[in-house]
Amino acid sequence: MRSHKLRDIPRFTLRAKARLWPDHFASQVYPLVRNHTLLRYETVRSLYEAAHSVVAGNIPGTAVECGVARGGSAAAVALALRESDPNRRLLLFDTFEGLPEPTRDNPDYDRAIQFTGKCRGGIEEVDGLLRGLGLTNFSMIPGLFQDTLPSSETGAISLLHVDGDWYESTKVCLEHLWDRVSEGGIVQIDDYGEWQGCKKAVDEFFEARGMGIKMQYVDPSARRLVKPCRKARAVSAGSRG
Repeated sequence: MRSHKLRDIPRFTLRAKARLWPDHFASQVYPLVRNHTLLRYETVRSLYEAAHSVVAGNIPGTAVECGVARGGSAAAVALALRESDPNRRLLLFDTFEGLPEPTRDNPDYDRAIQFTGKCRGGIEEVDGLLRGLGLTNFSMIPGLFQDTLPSSETGAISLLHVDGDWYESTKVCLEHLWDRVSEGGIVQIDDYGEWQGCKKAVDEFFEARGMGIKMQYVDPSARRLVKPCRKARAVSAGSRG
């Protein structure tokens, strides 16, 4: 009788695998944050692993999250950084007052407008969660992205999590932070598969820069990519010429 291996059962999700073979994230980290996030297990795990990955790869820079909600994914990243590089900080950008009103640039505006004010995580709630876990390696910057990102001194960024939902929120994150991401840094974008405005902003940004970025599927909503080095981009551009 042929043995059944995970690769033979594609319907198994990462969550199901974790129940069968619990590892540190599944058994120790995720239970601490799962009630404080709206993101799927796969997304939070990807961020946790990305934080470990940039440290292991000596990718310079802080970790940055744009769109914090109740703080669960931020806690997962901060825990990973504490485990791998306690001196590396996490910067958290959010209104801390819920989702702002979308603009008509969002193709799914009629649906999006119904979520104004949703996904709220107050600054006290997020701070309490992180400090309750013994975390101190973070800073919170409240306000709209378009007001806070241009003047924020992030320095180089090793890990960027964009969770802005709307077209304008996603666009301003990429416009102001992409160039700060170190080569080999990881960028994870939530909502790409969920909100048309987010997808539109991402596609327009990379098309305008002539970059044929291939994103890795994380879950139905999230996508992930590694920022290519300049040499790789030059070779790719030359091959198209």
